[in-house]
Amino acid sequence: MLTQHTPPGISAPSSAYSHGVSAPADARWLHVSGQVGLNPDGTLAGDGAAQMAACWTRIFAILEDAGMTKENIVKVTAFITDAALVGTYREVRDAHMDGHLTASTLLVISGLAHPDWVVEIEAVVAG
Repeated sequence: MLTQHTPPGISAPSSAYSHGVSAPADARWLHVSGQVGLNPDGTLAGDGAAQMAACWTRIFAILEDAGMTKENIVKVTAFITDAALVGTYREVRDAHMDGHLTASTLLVISGLAHPDWVVEIEAVVAG
């Protein structure tokens, strides 16, 4: 079981995440590589929201392959290439996470490995 840590001595998170998440000592750890917004056939999923949804679909498929679920996600790091997509990222993340709060970092960067990619999401998972 994961434990969320948002101590009373600091301000609350600015969106749907926890300041810290710990896992039990005997947890099995899975590090999910950065996933980009590609469809199963390798084509680009579409606009920013579609690419973000594709990232989550890919992450959840990896978790399922490892015998885990979104409730096992400890930490998410997301990279987006346009600050205007911050709100979209939060909406898509929240819709896919169904209230599960992880530790989280969101960075706005100048670019990813391919110029058509606008988002890349990686995760640390324990179960």
